[in-house]
Amino acid sequence: MQKLLIVGAGGFAREVLWAFREDNKLRQCWDILGFIDEDAAKHGNIYCDATVLGGFEWLEKSIPSDIKLISGVGNPKTKKRFFEKSNHLGFGFCTLVAPDVKKSPYVEIDEGTIITAGNIITTQVKIGRQVTVNLNCTIGHDVIIEDYCTIAPGVNISGNVKIREGAKLGTGVTVLPGLTVGRWSVVGAGGVVTRDIPDHVIAVGIPARVIRST
Repeated sequence: MQKLLIVGAGGFAREVLWAFREDNKLRQCWDILGFIDEDAAKHGNIYCDATVLGGFEWLEKSIPSDIKLISGVGNPKTKKRFFEKSNHLGFGFCTLVAPDVKKSPYVEIDEGTIITAGNIITTQVKIGRQVTVNLNCTIGHDVIIEDYCTIAPGVNISGNVKIREGAKLGTGVTVLPGLTVGRWSVVGAGGVVTRDIPDHVIAVGIPARVIRST
């Protein structure tokens, strides 16, 4: 069995733990060691019967070839920082697609990405590394989702859309066909993207309009 550590110990990390336990019911391939978290106040705490073992100093004492990591954080910038820090220590990341996800054979998913329960992913879709696709989203044909993006629950992404590096789509966002959401931009919950969203901005509303830079 592959030893696994979840990076982060917040609410989404506990959802990630559940997803891996569900996968274990079918495949029995994960030895889940627990969480690591930078917040020293959480060290030793137990969440959902799994322990916060420590911070990155705990990893420094471990053997990288023995353990795979998965990100349990939703903030794209934090995901990138954790990935770079872990990669520097020599640790690789695993990838998980929940057992009930519906996807065609024509979907590419890179290292460290997690696709949670209830998602539908159609054809010619490319999903980068360290991407989070949360519950019950739909991803149409010829979509590209770049590294470190976070897709919150209930998002609907139409065909030929590009979600650029580090973008975050809030709960219930809809992106109309052929559009682009720019790098490190945020679309607020319930927003409807009807035109391209530039890099490094926050957009909200129906239709989604830029309200400020990030």
